[in-house]
Amino acid sequence: MNARQKLTDQLYHTLEVAVVKGTGVVPFVRPVVDDIVARVNVLSGRTLDLHRPIDFFDERLSVDVLDRVAKDYTRKAQVLAATAGAGAGSIGIPGIALDVPMLVTATVGLVRRHALTYGFTEIEDNRGDAVPLLLALGAAIGAEITIDQIAPRLAQKVGVEVGGKLVERYLLKRISEQLAAKIVTSWLPRAVPVIGAATSAALDYAFLRMIGWRSSRHYHAQHLFVRGQMARQRISESANQQLSEQTNSEANNTNRFA
Repeated sequence: MNARQKLTDQLYHTLEVAVVKGTGVVPFVRPVVDDIVARVNVLSGRTLDLHRPIDFFDERLSVDVLDRVAKDYTRKAQVLAATAGAGAGSIGIPGIALDVPMLVTATVGLVRRHALTYGFTEIEDNRGDAVPLLLALGAAIGAEITIDQIAPRLAQKVGVEVGGKLVERYLLKRISEQLAAKIVTSWLPRAVPVIGAATSAALDYAFLRMIGWRSSRHYHAQHLFVRGQMARQRISESANQQLSEQTNSEANNTNRFA
């Protein structure tokens, strides 16, 4: 088994623990919703008195505020990853076994915080279902794939109806392979203990910056899409109400002169 395959297997196991088997086991994974809401309220000047992430779709709230909160969480994840990377990198290649779990859990925690920051609660509302988080994680690392794409591929491979566990395993495999491809490039400098410590911290910091940028961009776009849908719905409802009022008025006038 080559080094990249070993890393892929380790990532698969770490993701399985962090995402599928219970996110309370590892640090910096489970977000605190009240903290996110409080931060958005502070940055928005407490003008809207927001109570839940779903309130962030209020058209009066600037999306720039959500972007700022997302960047704050990205920076915190970068610092966490860099600190862990420096410690692990100081012992060279063996340190990767210590660094990878922290890098993965920081990534998972960041994606979950970004989802809530932009008003999406599906991941937290369905903790027994790992698929929403895995799909979001895939989007954050550039392995974006939808359920509609997954089902035919798996059905073709196994020849049976696709179940939730199969989808989970498929997503875990795809994401592990993508993460391994991105992380493996940093192995060489980590082989030298002294240089590896500083380089490892810098690589982990840059990795989380890239993840944070992809994740926030993904949720920013999804947030704007939902706001657009809500705006169109309001326009449609307003038009229907005006039409109804006009019809009733015309009917009243007809009855009056009948």
